[in-house]
Amino acid sequence: MSNSRDFFRLLNDGEGDILAANLAVSLADKKIINYSEPFYFTEQVLVQRQEETLAKEPLDLIEKSIYVRKNSCFEKRLKSIQEEIGSKIGVKTFENDPITEDLIEKVANGEINYTLAHENLARISKELHPNLNFQTKISFKQKIAFALRLKSPKLKKSLDLFLEKYCESKEFKELKKKYFDYLSSQVAVEYTVTKGNLSPFDDLFKAAANKYAWDWKILVAISHKESRFNPNARGLGGAFGLMQFMPLTGQIYGVGPNSSPQEQIEAAMKMLDKTYRSWSSVPDPEQRMKFTLGSYNAGRCHIEDAQKLARENGLNGDLWDENVELMVKKLSDPEYYRSPKLRCGAYRGGAFSYVRTIYFNYKAWQ
Repeated sequence: MSNSRDFFRLLNDGEGDILAANLAVSLADKKIINYSEPFYFTEQVLVQRQEETLAKEPLDLIEKSIYVRKNSCFEKRLKSIQEEIGSKIGVKTFENDPITEDLIEKVANGEINYTLAHENLARISKELHPNLNFQTKISFKQKIAFALRLKSPKLKKSLDLFLEKYCESKEFKELKKKYFDYLSSQVAVEYTVTKGNLSPFDDLFKAAANKYAWDWKILVAISHKESRFNPNARGLGGAFGLMQFMPLTGQIYGVGPNSSPQEQIEAAMKMLDKTYRSWSSVPDPEQRMKFTLGSYNAGRCHIEDAQKLARENGLNGDLWDENVELMVKKLSDPEYYRSPKLRCGAYRGGAFSYVRTIYFNYKAWQ
């Protein structure tokens, strides 16, 4: 569900008490819902592919087709722009009403040319789709808040008091930094490789791989893709280090952002070996390795969903190449990920290209 009117209806019908959906505060909607105090401020931006001719201002959108969610703040903004510039813009929606992340995916894949998104979400999407541009601002900064029923003044008061304190807390600042600020504060660090080596940590990769009888070059290929051998790298959602562990996964394997390169590599090797053995149902060792790499990137649950889709669509569920990998790409399509048969919902990451890139480099270094 992505239509804000459906959300508001469910909220007012008592299906929930608080609506959290990255909502921009709207005066018109205040007639039917209440808003909390804002917890974030962001502007709307135009999402387009990075090409020679970019739309750089609203006037460039005249007669262009721009796809947005139905009844969204983006649709309202485009209609306001039409009035401001005195010309028509092709404001389009899809019948199945895909959410903003799906529309961004369609722009990246060339299915549509333009959509609108909040800048914070667009910035995250840039990490997944380097071919996107989101520099063209379409609005002033907008308030992002939770929605509540008009008949819940006590709940609103309690939520506002909580937000007033929480938004000034260290925890909130860390959360904001974890998902957004790192994208604009990352400093590029070059880790030089001496002649005859594949990485600055060859000895550590060899020692860790030797404990599990693995080829150490697969670890090198993963680390090169994940962090370019930077033990201090930070990524989306708080991913950290040489092997880009997510915080919760890092806790399971006993590593954190301050762990040494040796500890990070050994933990990744332990996780990879465990994941490889968990795919014992895949008979071919090379294909099993690709299932392992896909799981390392996307999480096993998404790969299991892709495997299920492969079998349902007449493909080989035990073959990654040209079979399960194709279904990984379908997990960003609402026609597929909204199926009740799938457990883990949408996946918009790059496991398809991730596995291909790592395995290509691995084979080249053998």
